Amino acid sequence: MKNQGLFTLSNVEGTIVGFRCPPYVKGVNVPGYHLHFITADRKAGGHVLDFKIGKALLEVDDTSEFNLVLPSDKAFYDADLAPDREQAVRAVEK
Repeated sequence: MKNQGLFTLSNVEGTIVGFRCPPYVKGVNVPGYHLHFITADRKAGGHVLDFKIGKALLEVDDTSEFNLVLPSDKAFYDADLAPDREQAVRAVEK
């Protein structure tokens, strides 16, 4: 996996949206918090690695379920999904 590009935004308004996955989802997703940001003018945004907030409105949705739809084609069924890619994913997300 390649490392993701890093950009620093300062003094901008926008929206952070994310979710927290519990440890037992390892293998389906990365446990922990996963956040994305988009500026109010919709011209910049991306994966959030760190942030400081001056003023904010926090809204929380306590959702206890989600639906996962998997591909049903031969390529998916033949894919080797057994390797543990946690370290590779974490390297990209930092």
